[in-house]
Amino acid sequence: MANLLKGMQTWFFELIEDAVGEKTMRKYKEEMEKKNKSQNNP
Repeated sequence: MANLLKGMQTWFFELIEDAVGEKTMRKYKEEMEKKNKSQNNP
C-alpha cells in the first residue's frame, strides 16, 4: 500500500511538473523541505 501511495505521489508531481515546469516544482519542493525542517525543530 505504501508503494502504491508513493507511486501515485510521484506520478502526480511529474504531471504537475509537465504543466508548470520543472524549475517551479523544484523550488516548491525545496520550500516544502525548509518548512518541514523548521516545524521539526522547535
